[in-house]
Amino acid sequence: MKEKKLFKDALQAIPNSLGRYLAIILLIALGTLAFVGLRMTGPDMRMSASEFFNQYHLADVTITSNYGLNHADQNTIDKQANIKQVSWGYYQDAEIEDRSDTIRIFSNSKKISSYELISGRMPANDHELALSYLMNKNYHLGQKVTLKRKGILKNKTYRIVGFVKSSEYLDKNQIAQTNLGTGKLTGIGVTTSNAFNSKSYQIARIIFKDTANLSPFSTKYRNQVYHNQKHLLTSLNKNRASKYQSAKKQVQDQAKQQFLSKLARHSTSITPNQIKIPTFKIKLPYPSYTISSREDSIGYSSYRADAERVEVLAAVFPTFLFAVAALVSLTTMMRFVEEERANIGLLKALGYSNMAVRLKFLIYSTSAAIIGVALGASVGYTFLPNMITKAYTVNSTLASNLHLYFLWSPVLVSLLVALLATSVISIITLDATLHEKPTRLMLPKTPKYGSRILLERATFIWKHLSFSAKVTARNIFRYKSRMLMTIMGIAGCTGLLVMGLGIRDSLQGISDIQYSQIMKNDIIALTNQQITQKQKINLRKTLHDSKIRNYQAAHYAQLTKHLDKSGATENVILIAAGDATKFKDVINLRNRQTKEQLSLKDNSIVISEKLAKILNAKVGSIINLNEGNKSYSFKVGGISEMYIGHYIFMNRHEFTKTMGSKYTTNAYLITMKKRSEVNQISRKLMKQADVQTIISNSSNSKLLTGFTGSLNQVILILVLISSLLAVVVIYNLTNINIAERIRELSTVKVLGFYDEEATMYIYRETIILSLIGILFGFGFGWWLHHFIITNLPPDMAMFNPAMYPMNFIVSALIPAVITLVMSIAVYHQIKRINMLDALKSVE
Repeated sequence: MKEKKLFKDALQAIPNSLGRYLAIILLIALGTLAFVGLRMTGPDMRMSASEFFNQYHLADVTITSNYGLNHADQNTIDKQANIKQVSWGYYQDAEIEDRSDTIRIFSNSKKISSYELISGRMPANDHELALSYLMNKNYHLGQKVTLKRKGILKNKTYRIVGFVKSSEYLDKNQIAQTNLGTGKLTGIGVTTSNAFNSKSYQIARIIFKDTANLSPFSTKYRNQVYHNQKHLLTSLNKNRASKYQSAKKQVQDQAKQQFLSKLARHSTSITPNQIKIPTFKIKLPYPSYTISSREDSIGYSSYRADAERVEVLAAVFPTFLFAVAALVSLTTMMRFVEEERANIGLLKALGYSNMAVRLKFLIYSTSAAIIGVALGASVGYTFLPNMITKAYTVNSTLASNLHLYFLWSPVLVSLLVALLATSVISIITLDATLHEKPTRLMLPKTPKYGSRILLERATFIWKHLSFSAKVTARNIFRYKSRMLMTIMGIAGCTGLLVMGLGIRDSLQGISDIQYSQIMKNDIIALTNQQITQKQKINLRKTLHDSKIRNYQAAHYAQLTKHLDKSGATENVILIAAGDATKFKDVINLRNRQTKEQLSLKDNSIVISEKLAKILNAKVGSIINLNEGNKSYSFKVGGISEMYIGHYIFMNRHEFTKTMGSKYTTNAYLITMKKRSEVNQISRKLMKQADVQTIISNSSNSKLLTGFTGSLNQVILILVLISSLLAVVVIYNLTNINIAERIRELSTVKVLGFYDEEATMYIYRETIILSLIGILFGFGFGWWLHHFIITNLPPDMAMFNPAMYPMNFIVSALIPAVITLVMSIAVYHQIKRINMLDALKSVE
């Protein structure tokens, strides 16, 4: 019977202090929501992608060669002990007639890197074709498409029988480069192997044995694939000499046959052995192999980086959010125990044990913690990850393959923190109270002795203060715990706002800075190594087109740097200027902080800022980069502002000295008069026989805008959560302030204070403490922003670390406005105080 009454009393405590109870639930729910939501987003993205990759057996690496893959290459690959499975295939890039679309048509790979069928069916014969589902708005099932040139394909006309999703091409916009059309692929297509007419394969897809049980997003997986790549490339490179000799002999035989046919028309009798073709007249590129891992796919690497970026936020943002929520919950529970002193004394006087008394507070605090965690987790496992993943995968083909998963660890951590901040703290506070005698507990708690504050010792200042100002100063230091809680609570909320808005500022406009102020060129046209004089003349005619503002010749090469720490292999673009004095017209090399122009000097190079960071390089440092199996050392002479990509820049003399080869130009950096005409010039350039491919800055700009835009949406969500936390914190602390001083407020009202004066009598302290909290929040937020902005971007990009004044103004205004709105609520609350009842209370 006694236990039933005690349980009933415990339940009645909830409606009797419903505002406090709901505040605790909201604080815990907000902390749990952010913690669970951000913690689950990364695993949701990775597990969804891993499931998709496993279902369609995505290759660990693909192998291509400029000579194709012959029998010798097949034997080399088949003999590799660490290869689990290999699939051979064909592909051909082709333009579609009467369209501006360029597609890459693959032979259907059923074993490795297969396709998800979205609609229709897969091709069954060499006249059928399945297109990427991204092209289904412009094409339909049953439609016939004709190719301009068929290449190694047997047919030019195909009927569309299906739409598919590739497991290899995951980015909706950045598919791949090609040497047709504008230099960019519009999509991919799939047909049967019989549709191709080629003696050698064009592509090999490989799955390794030692990657079977590794997460495809782990550092260990990336390092393992990198070492397998190096070993495989070394083995394949042994075939290069024989392939070159075979190709050279084939060209000689063709030249002899052409010469014999010509002589036959003139009735001249001669045998093939009598014909000698000079070797120097045979210009063939040397055989090379390209082994591409998953990381070389823009869509794959961007997706992995997105999952990692959100985990940087998950490691920091919820921690501080939870800390603020737990701190205020702790204060609230301590105040609740203080308010229940008389009831605790009564229960002890009636014979209830200490354990029985504890039960009341355990029911109250534990139920609030469990409900708060349940509410936060229900949204944290569903709404928040779903919203963030949609924002991140807006440009990914994996968007429709995302699933929500459940892991116990985030919710259990949230529950543990919630119980520590409520139940454990209330029991610790309660135990100190339970040591007192019941008669003592049933009397009001003896007030603390008054003492002079530090400000009173500054007589000159103190005597000029008004009565209200003196009371406010004394009360602030009288309630030290509440003072600290208010300052820390407001500082935490303000700091999170400064961080969130600061990240938004760091993302804003960097695409425009990168591709308007720094990379002034719009496209880079890469040419063949062997270019004839006639081809040069034709190319220069195109480069003098009226649509082109200016251009500069340069040497372009791609180097690599493997980072063991992250397992990533970073691509580094080398650009050696033909004319270093005019180079700033196409690429403006400058220091980010001072805006000082950087020049290309002898005996040193200029590197991009993010490359310097990941290599821990400074001016004067020596960095090592690889080109194939060769390693080169460079001395850093300057570090240039750059927000996406890794670059090294040098003059032609430094190139010759460092690379050990004669300087030649193989690229043109072109700046357009109007960026809207980039595609027209790209098509014109691609028709030149010597132009291999076009690299467009507009594509990189879209990539940069894409992941900054998606991150902006995530930051907006975090700013809203921070603002909501500020509302709950200020409301809760204000309520505690009023509850603690109800008799004091009644006294000043009896003495003749108007409601407005009584409100300011107590709320002036909240305003002062809020201002102090905001100032502390500025410092905390600045540090938090610096930490996140340094660790948030992927290895190939960086964000602007600058902080702008408007960020601090907005971050201060949000808690300031909330504090102001709360003053209206406090005014109405004080207005409703029954002075006589309050003065009769034991407070």
